[in-house]
Amino acid sequence: MKVSNRNQNGSYNHFLDQLEEDVMGFLNEVQLNFPQATSLASGRPDESFFDLEHMQDHVAVFVEYMAASKKINREQVLRDLGQYNRTKGIINELVAKYLKKDYGIEALPRDTIIGVGTQEGMALSVMALCNREEDVLLIEDPCYVGIGHYSLLNGYDIAPVQVTADGICLAQLEAQIMVYREKGKKVKLVYVIPDFQNPTGATMPIKNRIRLLEMADEYGFLIIEDNAYGDFVLEGRKFPTLKSLDRNNNVIYLHSFSKILHPSLRVGVIVANKVFNGAKALSDLMAKLKGYTTVNTPSLTQAILGGMLIQHDFSFQEYNKAKLENLKVKKIATMAALDKYFSRSDSALLNGVTWNAPKGGYFLTLKCPTKITKNDVLTCAREHDVIFTPMSFFYLSEGGANEIRIAYSHVKKSSIDKAIKNLATFLSEKLSRETLEKQKTLAAH
Repeated sequence: MKVSNRNQNGSYNHFLDQLEEDVMGFLNEVQLNFPQATSLASGRPDESFFDLEHMQDHVAVFVEYMAASKKINREQVLRDLGQYNRTKGIINELVAKYLKKDYGIEALPRDTIIGVGTQEGMALSVMALCNREEDVLLIEDPCYVGIGHYSLLNGYDIAPVQVTADGICLAQLEAQIMVYREKGKKVKLVYVIPDFQNPTGATMPIKNRIRLLEMADEYGFLIIEDNAYGDFVLEGRKFPTLKSLDRNNNVIYLHSFSKILHPSLRVGVIVANKVFNGAKALSDLMAKLKGYTTVNTPSLTQAILGGMLIQHDFSFQEYNKAKLENLKVKKIATMAALDKYFSRSDSALLNGVTWNAPKGGYFLTLKCPTKITKNDVLTCAREHDVIFTPMSFFYLSEGGANEIRIAYSHVKKSSIDKAIKNLATFLSEKLSRETLEKQKTLAAH
């Protein structure tokens, strides 16, 4: 997420020149160029759990439900599904029941927006709340690139806050707020993934969640809570979302169905129940912006989700049990392979590689005794049939130079051992070359 000093003049948006690396584009390109390589880079859900053959059945359930509840004929419901529809969405009441049942979130349908994935929720939040000249958006560092890159490309002022094993560092967050106060700027938004953060896998403890909410009151900022991975608890208990603990409506809650169901559904939920000056509802302001961006979220995809919610009694906990078990098995296999090829390796060089052990989510982080570069990704893919993500891709600051993000969500269990073995071989060769070069340099002196 490095920012370039270049600011070339031209006929296109000059903020495009501020991004040195198109992270998503680069990783997709590597995957296409080396199709035989196993990807430990892809934070995708496992396709074996996709259920696309029954999409029409879900739509049929939704149509019958709406016809009965509204006391109109099904033909009218079908005609409505083919037409433009309400900007805030058509399944808001169903989603509100789901949020209450699975997450303890009390959300009135009017305070929810059914969006085109979580990415739109990030964009609408920043557009609705931030003035480019006066306000600052603080993001976790490292962080999911979607919100950072969107903000940079649109000229918003953003700044990093370090991520620790307990999520966003609250002491540094407070320090950043003070720094910007002295500059005459206001921290308007703070973006966090409290559960199994992307890319680190960190989870925010309860006491930190409560303190973050207190800080929002004290310093007058709103929190964007991105709950992409909170359902994927592989050890221990599920923590309450920030939104379920929010008593002063300071949390904008973004909920994704990409991991729970499948990404191609492109449906997300925004809960925004802040009211400004006793009159301006944040959800209305965001809906107004949505009308000029995506107009409305496709009714057909909403009908699919609505039908699934009805069929599963407004909860996906049981629906995702097999998916969770599969993810747990793959995480255990990944940890075992790391232990086998690094900790218990005969190579002292490889023994220096360490990693964290998240209790859920899609990712873990390797720390290596060497700098990891973009060229290393290409070399490893070409010579060792493994693709990984350098953690430096996710930093707004100069961090992550010697770290790798490993994603175990999409890879087949049968491929994990070989992939980690090949990664170890690549790192062994790289470390051996660097050791030899250091020895030659010392000998020359």
